[in-house]
Amino acid sequence: MRVEPIDDRPHLPDSEQWLEQWQFDVWSPDHDLGGWIHFTHNPLAKTGWYVAALVGSRRQLVLVVDPELRIGTLSPSMEFRAEAIWAQHVCETPLSHWTIGLEAFGVTLDDPAAAMGNQWGKRPSVGLDLEWESNDDPQRNDEGFTQECVVNGEVLLDEETIGIDTRGCRRRKWGSPRQKTTTQPKTLAIPIRVGEHILEIEHDPLLGRWEGDLRM
Repeated sequence: MRVEPIDDRPHLPDSEQWLEQWQFDVWSPDHDLGGWIHFTHNPLAKTGWYVAALVGSRRQLVLVVDPELRIGTLSPSMEFRAEAIWAQHVCETPLSHWTIGLEAFGVTLDDPAAAMGNQWGKRPSVGLDLEWESNDDPQRNDEGFTQECVVNGEVLLDEETIGIDTRGCRRRKWGSPRQKTTTQPKTLAIPIRVGEHILEIEHDPLLGRWEGDLRM
């Protein structure tokens, strides 16, 4: 079954457990910076959760996390505001071009293992103004699709401004979760607890980038 442009948009839910998920990955070796943005929306429960993570081999892990978003009707730009967070996810052209914006205060963790706890640490300002543009056809899988992209824009971390011109990936999932998976993280992955879910970020040396995975 081929991926259609409508698949980039929210679908009509068929159960209260229905989830719409959008994920955006980027890796800039020039700046030793990996970025991972994940947004999940439950349209019937009118809830959602969000995480943005910035990490590098010589950088501390910086997180922006909200596991308990209250979202009524999802706007066309998929914009939401929460405590210390403003974010939007604009589908400029389905299967071709997305723009991601973020203004927030994150938390800097000396030890990535702290991402599984209360996530106390310094509170840097975090800004994202990034565009994902496809450079390959979407690849269908059992849960949705993935798509290779080029990524351009800026990342702001306190006083540091990082120009991004590199490669990345988009992941799109929708439907009701099939089963609960183990809460044990993969070896060498950085696990991040977001409510009842665990998100993992792991460096893939073969692809030369940081990749994220969701464990329901």
